[in-house]
Amino acid sequence: MNFFRRWHAHHEFHHHFGHGHRGHHFGPHADGFAHLLMARVGAKLDLDSEQQRRFAAWIEQIQNQRDAMKGMARGPELVGLIAGEQFPRESAQQLLDAKLDAVRAAGPGLIGSFAEFFDSLDTEQRQVLRFMMRRFSHSRRHGDAANS
Repeated sequence: MNFFRRWHAHHEFHHHFGHGHRGHHFGPHADGFAHLLMARVGAKLDLDSEQQRRFAAWIEQIQNQRDAMKGMARGPELVGLIAGEQFPRESAQQLLDAKLDAVRAAGPGLIGSFAEFFDSLDTEQRQVLRFMMRRFSHSRRHGDAANS
């Protein structure tokens, strides 16, 4: 793997987000985070252009789902729900069901997109990805415990 690409992606990631960042990565700066995530993962796994394209397609689908759910909390439908004297539970449930149905409908595409990316990796790249996921999972558990 290319050492400089890995070092540069690591440096750029930590320069923008810091070593102790504990925020939600799909928040207001999600586009910047997605760009840095693609650079870092691409460098760590030494992805070729086709693998990078597949990884970017998966990240884009995740961002689309994030935007759809975020729209639920900020949309005019929510404002309409709280406009009356009483909260319309049935209308709220219908709105939630519609949003969840949209997420469920996108599920197979998300899974398929990740599967295409994962299946395009060689054995070494899969091992590096597994290691990265274990580290991420471990740091999230310890970060959540520290924030409790």
